[in-house]
Amino acid sequence: MLNQVKLFFLILLNVVLLIPSGTNTATANSSVTANVNYASGDTLKALGMLVEKNKISNNPLSIKYAKMALAIALQTKSKPDLVDAYKWIGKAYLQNQKDSSYFYYNLALRLADSCHLVYQKIHIFYNLASFYSAAYNYETAISLLDSSIVLAKAVKDPEGIANAYIALGNIKTNIQDYESARQMFELALKAAQNDTMYKQIGVAMGNLARKPFEMDVQKSIALEKEALQYLSKVNGVEEEMAYIYINIGNQHVNPDSALFYYKLALKLAVNANLPKILFGAYNNMAYSYLDKKDVQKAESCLRDLAIPAALEMNDNDWLSSLYDTYADVCVQKGDYKKAWEFEKKAMKRRDLDNLKKGSDQVRLLDALLELKSKELIIQNEEKELLVQRNRLQQTELWLAIALLLVVASVFTTLILQQRNRVKFQREQIGSAKRIIEMEETEKGRTARELHDLTGQLVLGISGTIENIDFPDPEIKELIKARIKELGASIRQISHRMNRAMIEHFTFSEMITGLCEDMQKLSRMKIDLDIPEELSDLPNELVLHFYRITQELLTNAGKYARDSQVKIRIYTENGKLVLLYSDNGSGFTLGEKSKPSMGVLNIFERAKLVGGQANLTTAPGKGTSWEIIFPVAQKNIIKS
Repeated sequence: MLNQVKLFFLILLNVVLLIPSGTNTATANSSVTANVNYASGDTLKALGMLVEKNKISNNPLSIKYAKMALAIALQTKSKPDLVDAYKWIGKAYLQNQKDSSYFYYNLALRLADSCHLVYQKIHIFYNLASFYSAAYNYETAISLLDSSIVLAKAVKDPEGIANAYIALGNIKTNIQDYESARQMFELALKAAQNDTMYKQIGVAMGNLARKPFEMDVQKSIALEKEALQYLSKVNGVEEEMAYIYINIGNQHVNPDSALFYYKLALKLAVNANLPKILFGAYNNMAYSYLDKKDVQKAESCLRDLAIPAALEMNDNDWLSSLYDTYADVCVQKGDYKKAWEFEKKAMKRRDLDNLKKGSDQVRLLDALLELKSKELIIQNEEKELLVQRNRLQQTELWLAIALLLVVASVFTTLILQQRNRVKFQREQIGSAKRIIEMEETEKGRTARELHDLTGQLVLGISGTIENIDFPDPEIKELIKARIKELGASIRQISHRMNRAMIEHFTFSEMITGLCEDMQKLSRMKIDLDIPEELSDLPNELVLHFYRITQELLTNAGKYARDSQVKIRIYTENGKLVLLYSDNGSGFTLGEKSKPSMGVLNIFERAKLVGGQANLTTAPGKGTSWEIIFPVAQKNIIKS
């Protein structure tokens, strides 16, 4: 309130000073100009604080304050003020109009670059990185953040250094480079601790407390509580604190403990007007009440509190999740018809949200491509001028170079051939990685659709059976139970199809669960020998190893359904080894026989992580595989 009062008087002062006074004296004009320049700095800072405060909770108001800042900066004609104003209006538009936000940030960057305003460029680079990250152009985003860090170190801006390292950590996490992500968060924490920046310390600690950086639940909760202590010492960090409270609640098995932290997050969300956190808190509270068998309170959280607020904001993303949760509540109540209705509502809202996000993404990509096209046009024009200017000199130079090329042609040819071979190998590996990445993305999408479809089918079938009269009620209940078990099994399978499973299951749990699922779905008998704990394995290695095991069992299910399958997994001399064998029909392996896509996929995945795969098979003699993955020395666990 005090800041808003101060802002009002500062703006009023600017308005009064900017109104023509009617006097024609040079003294009066210079006095007005001096007063305007003196007041504009404080006014812009106050407006910037209001833009930052309202950018999420009241975005239209944030845009209004940003436009006021731009109007004042245009009046003062101060280039540093204008850069700040462009930056504020870009930040205000960031939430819902990313293409407009990108336009203003580029204006700010060009002006700051022409005026050599290094401090402003630090923050502009930081914000531009978020656009390229949103467009999945992580290479450019990382480059911008690196530039931000270099400039911040040059002018000794510790806050800019810490913020850029945190942003780099988030990008590395998104691309699943968890080791680099951990390093970025640790560098951010060190920079923040050196200058006692409580907000950055709390944010860095909160990130390091998450999976996969801290797998021990108790240590994770302790680290998050320490992060909250630092964040509580500064103002304006309600959002960061609320997320940590929700994360702590998610890690508590006891529903009462979880509810305690969800309510703390809810209180912050209400006080700071953070709707998305409010929706998340109510959604998690509903599940905790379901765990306590208190269906009435779970339903009240959704029906009376969360869903009306989400409808008022027309937040389709959260409405789809809230309706899906409500469907689970209805299932718990036994009202399958109502559950089916809410599942349909959830699907409709999810489609609307996907359409909006797709439209926003297209607009952002269009803005990025337009800027890139302009840059290429300018570069081509400059190259053409340079060619015309030096054409005569180049002709003479080429005559001299031609003599040297004749002498060096043999050596050049050999070098180019070698480089082409290396390039071809790299392109092969890169292509394989892209294909597998697309495959993982498609599996994740299929897993989500399978999850959604399973819930609908189970609800539909259960509702239909509920309306059928059976001579024996026990048979009816048995059928319903079997359908429910089937739905749960398919949901578990969909979870394991998603690459996010690496963050939620241990390596041993993933492989054991996969074998159990295959035994349920086929007549195979699987004998699995795996250590109880295999920790600290790189996530990329775990994903490829899991997919190879999945491919082996899938092939066995197709061609050796009644056979005995034996799988042994162990570590030895810095290597992770999988020994597989079955007594199925086997197949011909040789130059004339073309291996299947599944077999080729196994060889490619092993090659991508520097491992090897050895296949032994023959008609009537079963199939055996030896898969070997190299593991860093520090990650080895002796079997």
